[in-house]
Amino acid sequence: MKTLAIKYWKPVMVWLFYGILLLTATDALAAESSSNWRPTYDLVMRWLNFGILILLFFKYARKPLSAFLNGKARQIEVSIKRVEEEKDVLKTRIQELLNERKEGRKHLGQIRDRFISQGERKKQKIIDDAKKESRLLLEGAQRKVAYEMASARDRLKIEMVDQAIELAMQKLPQLMTDDDTQQSLKTYLDGIHSLSKP
Repeated sequence: MKTLAIKYWKPVMVWLFYGILLLTATDALAAESSSNWRPTYDLVMRWLNFGILILLFFKYARKPLSAFLNGKARQIEVSIKRVEEEKDVLKTRIQELLNERKEGRKHLGQIRDRFISQGERKKQKIIDDAKKESRLLLEGAQRKVAYEMASARDRLKIEMVDQAIELAMQKLPQLMTDDDTQQSLKTYLDGIHSLSKP
């Protein structure tokens, strides 16, 4: 950094010296033709004083000014490094956030798929339960119909037997003789007698 300050101060000094020389030479040449030399002298003395001031400035103020500029340059370098480090940290954090967002989307997709599969399973279970219940209701209705038909058949048989007995009671007394009655009684008693034997 020190060489950089010297590098820029030398050309400045050279141009400043040429500028002073040029300005004083112009006024000095114009003064030769004039009889009044005092304004030219004052101007030369002003530029000479200015040159001396510049020389004193460079001799005594150059080092503190150079140190000040170097310190400022170091502060700027430190600030730039700090900003670059913060930039790198922010880039890393942004990348982490992007990765987290990507993982979050992936996780949400997995949750959505899990909910969909659970919904499908519940839907299938409801359908299976409904089929099972309808099958049980159908079987129950079939059993009830079968029971009602068997019950109706039994009632029909009983009614038919009752009607047959009633018809027989009406017609048998006219058709049966005493011998038929005796024969029926004997058959009945033989049946009872055969049942009572071991």
